[in-house]
Amino acid sequence: MTLKKNILLVSSKYMPEYSGSGFRAHNLYKRLCSKNPELSLTVLCGSVTENECLDYEHDGFKVHRVACKPCIGTKSGYWGQKWCEIRNFSAENGKTAEFLTRLGEKPDLIHIFGRNFVTASAAIYARENNIPLITELCNEMDYPFQYVPFPNNLWIDCSLPERSLFVCISQQLKKVCLQSGIKDELIWCRPNPVDENKFKPVDEARKHFLRSKLTGFGTDKKLIVYIAKFRKSKNHIFLLDVLKNLPEDFVLYMKGPLVENGPLLDEDRSAFNSLKTKIDEYCLQNRVMLEAGFCENIEEYYQMADVYAFPSMSEGLGTPVLEAIACGVPVVSNKIPDVTDVWIKDGENGYVSVLETNTFAKNMQNSLSIMSDVLRLNSKQILEKASSSVIDGKYLDVIGGKLKQKILRAMDNK
Repeated sequence: MTLKKNILLVSSKYMPEYSGSGFRAHNLYKRLCSKNPELSLTVLCGSVTENECLDYEHDGFKVHRVACKPCIGTKSGYWGQKWCEIRNFSAENGKTAEFLTRLGEKPDLIHIFGRNFVTASAAIYARENNIPLITELCNEMDYPFQYVPFPNNLWIDCSLPERSLFVCISQQLKKVCLQSGIKDELIWCRPNPVDENKFKPVDEARKHFLRSKLTGFGTDKKLIVYIAKFRKSKNHIFLLDVLKNLPEDFVLYMKGPLVENGPLLDEDRSAFNSLKTKIDEYCLQNRVMLEAGFCENIEEYYQMADVYAFPSMSEGLGTPVLEAIACGVPVVSNKIPDVTDVWIKDGENGYVSVLETNTFAKNMQNSLSIMSDVLRLNSKQILEKASSSVIDGKYLDVIGGKLKQKILRAMDNK
């Protein structure tokens, strides 16, 4: 069945600027539009690293970027920061409204990923025009609604359109929605989709080939892999302390994108340089491989690993956990309640652990004792729940209106 729908996809960031949620949003609609050629997509996005409005095309989709903050940089004092926030919201809200007015035909559905001034403006437009709205909660947060600063929120109606659905990527985010008064019927809690054609176990020959291709480590080593943005909250540096507590045949590979400009530049560069300094301080140059850059074929980095590490301090979901398990690789992760402990089963596909070096190191060693057939079974179980084909089918139900009655019943029960 084909769906004739005109969809406006709104993302807080979008390629080529690095964005995990933007990347997933793009791949979702690439798949959906491929399966349903009558779906029509327009992309609107904001930016962190850029500050120029631009129309461009990315991978077959037309994109309009709104980035025009007149106040750049941190202003001193509370009132200086508030004044800067008000000016930036007013500028980007105005430009977003101009773009939406020029659309001509109104969208049948607005689908928002992330949260910034552009996504807030799109949500306002959805309410004003009674357009169904899907809001994806992509990161850890304590408030699920779009943000409009004071005093703008005094004259701007920030309530939701009648037909709204919140998509939560973890039980923790669902709890945030429920605590904020959102009806359970208006929440779809689902994991981020895992591409079953890419993320799957490989044999030893393939694993050894990938390790030779991507690293300088031999097959006699026990390889720990961690792929994440070089940001303090991702906690790369903790793994260096863990490695010091492991035998010499354990080695570590870390890679992730670094921002080229924008307000996070100094912070992220500092995190990356701190890693290099500590590697030298600990004399781990022969046991650690550190690379900056985007992983084009990220499944290969999981598939070459003996164990995947996930020491991040906080996450909305932690998609790499699911992807690594789907590749048949055990994961040792920080225990984030209602997030990582939902997917990791101790002794079956890895371990959840406190962020204490000796404990984490012991769990690393224990994970290597998990039998390959048990890991493959867990791969199958993850894909039965989180494969892209399963998740895409449910999205098509949402877009096609099959959940409309459920949503309307929830509205009637308010």
